[in-house]
Amino acid sequence: MLQHLVNSTLLGCLMLTSSGVAMHSTVASAPIIDSSFNSPDPKTIAEQVRQDAIAKEKLDQTAKARIERVGREIWMYNPVPYWKVTIADQHQTLVYLTTQEGRFRVLMSRNGQPTHPVGKPAQEIAPAEMRTTALNSAIAQWDYPAKHLPQILSEKVTWTSGCENVSAPFACDPVLHQGWKITMLRQNARWVFRGETAQDLQLIERTSGVEQRLPANVRDEIKRIAGNHFQLSPSVVLITNIDLQTFSDSCLGLGDLAETCVRQDLKGYRVTVTGQKNQQQIYRISNNTKFRRTEAIAGLPTRTDELPTAIARKVFSTAQKDLQRPIASLKITQVAPTFNCFRSPTDPPNTPCLPTKSMNGWKVTVTNNQKSLTYTLSLNGSILGKH
Repeated sequence: MLQHLVNSTLLGCLMLTSSGVAMHSTVASAPIIDSSFNSPDPKTIAEQVRQDAIAKEKLDQTAKARIERVGREIWMYNPVPYWKVTIADQHQTLVYLTTQEGRFRVLMSRNGQPTHPVGKPAQEIAPAEMRTTALNSAIAQWDYPAKHLPQILSEKVTWTSGCENVSAPFACDPVLHQGWKITMLRQNARWVFRGETAQDLQLIERTSGVEQRLPANVRDEIKRIAGNHFQLSPSVVLITNIDLQTFSDSCLGLGDLAETCVRQDLKGYRVTVTGQKNQQQIYRISNNTKFRRTEAIAGLPTRTDELPTAIARKVFSTAQKDLQRPIASLKITQVAPTFNCFRSPTDPPNTPCLPTKSMNGWKVTVTNNQKSLTYTLSLNGSILGKH
């Protein structure tokens, strides 16, 4: 996996100018990664680079090549560049850096102007361990396609945390963090990680080009619901497929026999969403977001609730025994979160407690269309009671 990272970081390489100032690319020319080329002969490498320049940069066939060992112009990542190749015709002078065998080749300047704009100094590039960890995590947990190499950018950032679920009357001092934001770019998609070290890197944002085809209100509503189902932040939910639909009723074609579904043509979408690896849901939603349904998937029935999917499985498993019906014929009709409650030790007896932002579970009502049961659940889905 490190080699994948090495290859990809050629897109964001650093160059030291003759004055020793480090430059970092955010729009660098794409490197040529030619696995089939391997030559120990500098003249052969120079000729291959010349042919690259003629084909890709439209240099004249009469362009001349000069090759020399790399001096101070180095990029800051392995594999280490070995050759500097200058290609010139009557109109352009191009400078390339290559590895010793010529397999990796990058255009570094055109007519004396760097192809990489001046940016951050080398000390502001995230450590290689963090970049490698981010890429490995994206592939292992967050469905990044391993066969494609991303452009990897990084920057130093400061953020606070620790008070997200704290409300009055409790005081809270947020914790200040200083670390790195690492952004992986591929085509129109991005994976953004943040952390102080490689060990605490967390994905904080994930977007795809696909989702740009949705209206903002529809996109945000789908991500919000999916975030609840996956127990993830909506910002890391990834929309992977969108189909335009015209639904025939207010139940979006997923009503059951006990429902009253108003017959009408509704424009909307069928949207496929992923969370972490092996987490997937398919949603149907109208253009105005008023009507929305979750399709039956992985042994669960069609749903309209937003209970986390892992918790819903436990509820349906219990309810099918209690209501003596198969899961396919059951429905969650109501979900209400429950919260911890604060009562001061000095309050008089029977003083109502003050709910806080800290959730401690749910009350969930399930029906088989003949009988209903309401379950009290803990945060992990344990059944605490039913009535």
